[in-house]
Amino acid sequence: MKKLLRHNVFAIGALALGAAVFAIFLSRISVFEALEYKTIDSRFRIRGRVPMVDTSVVIVAIDDESFASVPSKWPYPRTYYAKAVDNLMEAGAKLIIFDVEFTEASEASADDDLVFADAVKRSGSVILAAKIVYDQGPHGIYSSYLLKPIDPLLNADSYLGLVNYDHDIDGFLRQYLLFNRTQKKTYFSLAVRAMQLLQDVSPESVYVDDQNILTIGTKKIRKLGFNSMLVNFRGPARTIPTYSLSSVLDDADFDLIGDADTDYMELFKESAADDELAALIGESPFKNKIVFIGAAAEELGDNKLTPFFHFDGRREKMPGVEVHASALSTILDDDYLTFMPVGWALLIIFLLSLLSAVVGRVLRPILALGIVATVILLYFIVGLWAFISHNFLLQVIGPSLGIIISYVGNIVHVAITERREKRFYRQTFQQYVARSVVDKMLDSGERPKFGGERKELTVLFSDIRSFSHYAERNEPEHVVTHLSDYLTKMVHVIFQYNGTLDKFVGDEIMAVYGAPYHYENHAERACRSAVDMVNELDKLNKEEAKRDHQFRIGVGINTGQMIVGNLGSEQLFDYTVIGDEVNLGARLEGANKLYHTTIIMSEMTYQLVKDTAIARELDIVRVVGKEKPVRLYELLSMDHISDEKKEMLIQVFGKGLAAYREQKWAPAVKQFRRILRTFPDDGPSKLYIKRCLDFIENPPPDDWDGIYTFSVK
Repeated sequence: MKKLLRHNVFAIGALALGAAVFAIFLSRISVFEALEYKTIDSRFRIRGRVPMVDTSVVIVAIDDESFASVPSKWPYPRTYYAKAVDNLMEAGAKLIIFDVEFTEASEASADDDLVFADAVKRSGSVILAAKIVYDQGPHGIYSSYLLKPIDPLLNADSYLGLVNYDHDIDGFLRQYLLFNRTQKKTYFSLAVRAMQLLQDVSPESVYVDDQNILTIGTKKIRKLGFNSMLVNFRGPARTIPTYSLSSVLDDADFDLIGDADTDYMELFKESAADDELAALIGESPFKNKIVFIGAAAEELGDNKLTPFFHFDGRREKMPGVEVHASALSTILDDDYLTFMPVGWALLIIFLLSLLSAVVGRVLRPILALGIVATVILLYFIVGLWAFISHNFLLQVIGPSLGIIISYVGNIVHVAITERREKRFYRQTFQQYVARSVVDKMLDSGERPKFGGERKELTVLFSDIRSFSHYAERNEPEHVVTHLSDYLTKMVHVIFQYNGTLDKFVGDEIMAVYGAPYHYENHAERACRSAVDMVNELDKLNKEEAKRDHQFRIGVGINTGQMIVGNLGSEQLFDYTVIGDEVNLGARLEGANKLYHTTIIMSEMTYQLVKDTAIARELDIVRVVGKEKPVRLYELLSMDHISDEKKEMLIQVFGKGLAAYREQKWAPAVKQFRRILRTFPDDGPSKLYIKRCLDFIENPPPDDWDGIYTFSVK
């Protein structure tokens, strides 16, 4: 048992470990990696919009409204951006960040770029976009370089920030590049550069410490991997306050098309000097704000897929400029998203795989499947809670794969084990029992227990009379051939009634009914086997009539509680039955010699078959080794007998037996002799006549109870 337990523990542990390793491997495959990202998106969507703690970030969008209201075609003259910078600074903007690349000279005029450069220089708080470009040169060699704004803008005291994106494998943006390197120089993104200016620290104060954290003055940014972080998106597109570029351009000196021209920005320019007007219209939406300017119109091709792409029944990409703004908002609010450490993630995968393996091994597959599905659901709920409450991202797909692989692996292992076990049992038992019994046993799932179990069964013992004398007088080859024919027919009968051949002991046959596959009518099947064995032997004797020796057998049948199973030593074991009731069955077979009968069964067997069996009570005996007396019955038939036999062997014999037990010796002898006149070979009648005559000459003691005691086994 301990060895089996250790084997099961080892198998479960090995299965869980294998499932965990395989799950980790699968989770790194692109399809499952993309699926993990989708679970992150689902957590964002379930959480929904969240407010910004720091509300200083706003967006000025080059949107459809701008295209409809601004009198020039795209690309706009640089003077427009100069106007936007001037108006925003007059409206109180703290920092202006362009997510627009100015890498080529303006198509309008040479002065166009200079006007924009002057505006940038006047503000002193403008960050311009730069990009690291990757090219494939000759011989397939890749090179990279920094694509910067044109020289007039670089000479305007502007700052540079990278606008490169790092899309995930499914094309969505969830990570934000904090910095990148090219030509041995490090360049920081728009959001990082903005934090540097806001904290007024030198470039040397921006570095990655030994904890893999990007430090910007007093700010600590939790990185994901080498040079990125996860963006804690506040919601879908336009969650961060967004204003059209046309509104920012709209002042007294700039005429928009039609009704769009309201001189909107004049309100906020004047509000800085007019307290009454400021109180009336409210504070400038750009005062002390960090203003991102970038494309939002779909045709400009800078809209991105983000976790909120499909939200509230709408599918809408987010402008790239809002991705930068969302990243800066995450940094300002210090609400970074963090993944569970790799070590803990691996431990969780293993533990959940182990749980699945245990559940799959202990419970039935359907129930185990329900529990496994529940565990996955609960784990996702825990992951959702961790995300919403603590900005903590539990890996979902890896552990789920571990659970599923462990469950499926367990099902496969159990199936293979059961198949192997069935093959073992089939090979083991088909030589003892009929194939149909083996099939029923395997289909029912009822397996014999190693070491044995107690069951009510029926045993049958049969033995050839005077076989030793026969074997001594004949050649061994002749004996073996005759015995083989006999045993083959007897075993066929046993199998026909779903009996189990326990063993041969020379010419003796031992069979068990009701095991290894249990059935209720084991006693009846044993009795029918005994009757048919006698009939088959009669046929065999007729076929072999020329032989000088005709086999005669004695059969003993007993029913009771026995220990059945694979019993024996560590070197050799056998499927068999043991116990007092088994021994009694063997004694009953031997009792046929005393009564000169063919089939004797115990009272326990008789009580189970009395409605179908035709039998007569023989005696009450006390066998060697048992104090409790046993009532014996001779089985005459399982179908029918002639009326004459029924009258003589059952009714008349019963009268004689009753007289014998009442010590009425003469009337008893009279009844038994009456039987012998019709059936002169009836052994029990002859035996009782002898007993009665002996008691007439030597009466029994006063306490005689009619019980006969066997003196030998």
